[in-house]
Amino acid sequence: MTEIRKISYADIFGASNARCLLNEYSLECSIPEIGEARPQAEIYEALEKSGGFQAFGIYDGDTLIGFVTVIIWTIPHYGKKIASTESIFIARKYRHKGIGRDLLNFIEDYAKKNGCVAFQYTAPVGSRFSQLLALNVDRYRRTNHVYLRDLK
Repeated sequence: MTEIRKISYADIFGASNARCLLNEYSLECSIPEIGEARPQAEIYEALEKSGGFQAFGIYDGDTLIGFVTVIIWTIPHYGKKIASTESIFIARKYRHKGIGRDLLNFIEDYAKKNGCVAFQYTAPVGSRFSQLLALNVDRYRRTNHVYLRDLK
């Protein structure tokens, strides 16, 4: 049985399967123009101390099978709080079991309880996550396109 738990980012780094899970995440979610994902523990720690950042782990028993990090911030243009994901990932072998839907419901409830009026997601083009969001037009509306320019 899976469970979603409020954790620190250090718990993700400290998981017995962290290297394997973060490698799978990097292979699937890295942006070539930015480079391979290389999580910065000290930056995550500072973000957690700021109070506007929270990590959650998805567990199958004691095994970490996924994670999501949520940032809550006030949009200066609107003066309203929203939440967004900095990272969201579930190991491939655990997908298709409804865990993703449960995770979205969980973090959206967390955001609502913290005074957010909306939750904003970004998803890699063509990814399973992007497809999941696009299929649920009754819940998720595409509002923007994100473009990236390589400055190297």
